[in-house]
Amino acid sequence: MKNILPLLLFFSCLQIISAQNFTITGKAIDLSGAALPGAHVALQYPWGEEVAVTAAENNGRFFFKDVEQGGYKVEITYLGFDKLVQEVTVNSDHINMGNLSLAPGATNLNEVVVTERIPMATQEGDTTSFNADAFKVMKDASAEELLEKMPTISMQDGKIQAQGEDVKQVLVDGRPFFGNDPSAALKNLPAEVVQKIQVYDQSSDQSKFTGFDDGNTSKTINIITRTGMQNGQFGKIYGGYGSDDKYQTGGNFNFFNGDQRISIIGMSNNINIQNFSTDDILGVTGSGGRGRGGSRGRGRGGHGGGSVNNFLVNQQGGIATTNAIGLNYSDKWGKTWEVTGSYFFNNSNSYSEEFLNQQFVDANGLGEVYAEEAFTDTENTNHRLNGKIEIEIDSANSIIMRPSLSLQLNNGTSTTYGLSSFGTELLSETNNLYASDLTGLNFNNNLLWRHRMKKKGRTFSLNVSSGYSPKDGDSRLQSENAFYSNGISIDTLDQKATLDVNSWNVATSLNYTEPITKTSQLMLEYRLSYQQEDSDKKTFDYSEETLEFTDLNNQLSNVFSNDYITHRGGIGYSYRPNRDLMLMARARYQHAELANDQTFPQMLETGQSFKNFVPFAMLRYNINGREKSLRVYYRTSTQLPSIEQLQNVVDNTNPLQLSIGNPNLNQSYSNRLFIRYQGTNAEKSRVFYAMLSGTLTNDYIANATYFARDDHPVFDGLEVQPGTQLTQPVNLDGYRNVRSYITYGVPVSALKSNFSLELNYNYSRSPGQIGDDLNYANNHTYGTGLTLSSNISDRIDFTIAARPSYSKVNNTLQTSSNTEYLSQTTRVKFNWIIVEGLVLRNEMAHQLYTGLSDSFNDNYWLWNFGLGKKLFKNERGEITLTVNDLLNQNRNISRTVTETYIEDSRTNALTRFVMLNFTYNLRHFNTGKEKARGKQDGMRAPWMH
Repeated sequence: MKNILPLLLFFSCLQIISAQNFTITGKAIDLSGAALPGAHVALQYPWGEEVAVTAAENNGRFFFKDVEQGGYKVEITYLGFDKLVQEVTVNSDHINMGNLSLAPGATNLNEVVVTERIPMATQEGDTTSFNADAFKVMKDASAEELLEKMPTISMQDGKIQAQGEDVKQVLVDGRPFFGNDPSAALKNLPAEVVQKIQVYDQSSDQSKFTGFDDGNTSKTINIITRTGMQNGQFGKIYGGYGSDDKYQTGGNFNFFNGDQRISIIGMSNNINIQNFSTDDILGVTGSGGRGRGGSRGRGRGGHGGGSVNNFLVNQQGGIATTNAIGLNYSDKWGKTWEVTGSYFFNNSNSYSEEFLNQQFVDANGLGEVYAEEAFTDTENTNHRLNGKIEIEIDSANSIIMRPSLSLQLNNGTSTTYGLSSFGTELLSETNNLYASDLTGLNFNNNLLWRHRMKKKGRTFSLNVSSGYSPKDGDSRLQSENAFYSNGISIDTLDQKATLDVNSWNVATSLNYTEPITKTSQLMLEYRLSYQQEDSDKKTFDYSEETLEFTDLNNQLSNVFSNDYITHRGGIGYSYRPNRDLMLMARARYQHAELANDQTFPQMLETGQSFKNFVPFAMLRYNINGREKSLRVYYRTSTQLPSIEQLQNVVDNTNPLQLSIGNPNLNQSYSNRLFIRYQGTNAEKSRVFYAMLSGTLTNDYIANATYFARDDHPVFDGLEVQPGTQLTQPVNLDGYRNVRSYITYGVPVSALKSNFSLELNYNYSRSPGQIGDDLNYANNHTYGTGLTLSSNISDRIDFTIAARPSYSKVNNTLQTSSNTEYLSQTTRVKFNWIIVEGLVLRNEMAHQLYTGLSDSFNDNYWLWNFGLGKKLFKNERGEITLTVNDLLNQNRNISRTVTETYIEDSRTNALTRFVMLNFTYNLRHFNTGKEKARGKQDGMRAPWMH
């Protein structure tokens, strides 16, 4: 027995040693030392059998965990480089293979075939990176078509969304591309130059420097280009002409020479292809609606009569003719300067025919109904300049400057016929012609100085921002109105109005950070801001005596200004015990003063003071080597009413639906909680993302709607007819909003495809006022998305997607006004190179609406079909015959739910036409000869610079 025991212990130790697992690490680089992110790394037995695969991280590093003792070989492949195979023996806890250099390959890119499975995505903290080589698209596909195949990324109403949020910016190798226009890069970059797609939340420059997040992030996509394609020229030119004089022409040219990059885009068409962002109309619409519950134009909503929005001829849907050109420049000047700039010009002429129905709510049941037909012509011209200059003065000091300038010219005319009814009783009707001409300038600049002191973690930063936004214009209203409540009363209007709005602001913030221990840091901050706005609106009636517009209408005229100054100071604490955990909290106190001054038609001065505690807290936790991450944010914020909401002047753009401002509005105060979990499994190519957020707002800027037939005191002093309604912004408590979103993506090997599932639930509780009665509109929306996209080859490409959405609206004021409705979009896209050079392009979409108002429910198919022939060497050219809306069923229908009414609208849409198109793709890359100048920065995510 004594002899057996040592033998048992010996064999037990052997078993433990043989079962022990080890780790292998290394770094994939090129011959210049630049990292190769996304490189495909395979761990194999000596005889070639695969053990595990992974993708190199942003810095080129790769990891293999839980590797058993023994001999292996590591194989690294990267497009444009020769394959590298290196043997390794695992006999210790951790094997570091060091830098593994890949040589440029002499193989033509068109002949490269990747046969091994490439990980679809990797996770590095809160950044999800998708490998472009894991998704098969047609050779001539754009970056946008590539992104649509990736889990968590989709196109919704023409906007790119990632992880359930609108993408605010697309970067190319960490640099801005055409300012803040997400569509410019995606539509104009070919998929074949994309190596990797990174999705993350972009923080401000100051937050990235100090390490103290302020919660003001924007969803960002960073496109990493292939190493072998950063020196060369590429682009596309196209043109087409078809039936009914339909046409399109355009192109894009990209000149890449290492760090220096020049891109030119242009287009001209009359088939509703538009390539501009909301910045292109920002100069004439102000801040885009700082107050909630805003207006859709033509007098509907909560803005006052001085609102710039009400001077615009509102355009939704319709058919547009667009001419646009843009230039983007990016370069590094020496070792210390990095410069990016862009210019964009856009001219759009739109025509729309809109039919809408508004169902109002009141305490007695379903209230008034407003129906309208509007025919609108609009021209919008925009010039937009954006820039970024980053200067590394020395190792301790740097400066970042971000100037932007836009100039917009907007003019249009609309003919409107509208009527209001209550039950079977006709209350009023209007027939009017409205024209406007408006010019807006918008200049903003942000300057940040960052200083690192000798002690690690001790920093100081100064941020100065400024803005100037003048707008001016005039409008003309000719209207004939009939009111039937007390017999028949006819009212005719012929008026001209002028508008002059000026707004400027300046803000300064100081941040100082001090390390307390090796794992904790303290921050002190102070911010001072000042904003001044003034608005001068004058309305003149036509004079029968002078035969000119000389009679000033005091009720529709107003001169108003406001001054808003804020002081905010605070302290922050950050705790980082390791690279996977960070806790941060900021306690801030804000004091604000708002002074309103009205000088016409009566002298009136009002002032308000606001004192608020605005805390912020955040938790970041990375799980399983940063492959999974958890983020929790809590933030508070205040929102100032816009000058349009404050100015006490009536807007009668629609004589049946008047609006007026409210100088007694308070700023709103919001609490928001945001929770996000995301993770990827690189080995199994699975992606998961879940998000939950909630918002609670007090003094929410809502709308109060009053009906003249109720003889409410708000109409005292106003000359209105009984069939008129008036909308005014008011402060109400009780606004709630909950958003949830879950998505899961996984490859389906049997179908050589990728499958993604999306689930979402949104809830909003919006307070509103009908007369003196308070109503809460509770809107529940349940949605899902199913997408199956092919991953077969570059000769066949299909996507099948379905997105049903069910909404239920409950009103507390009157349950008989509750409603529920369903919308569903199903889309099938199928592109196929049938035989050599012959291409079939097919896209079908089915749209279903049910539960809307009478005549707005619809069920139709939109089928676009094309047959093309590839031409020239490498199939760079293609001539295609396309049919748009083959079944001639296209529609444009929408529903809008507010706290006081539900609106259904239908707008004219582009229907069937036939077009012959020609496209030629330009490609010339210096493959294998490319210099790695600055590549290390380009391959890293922007916050890692």
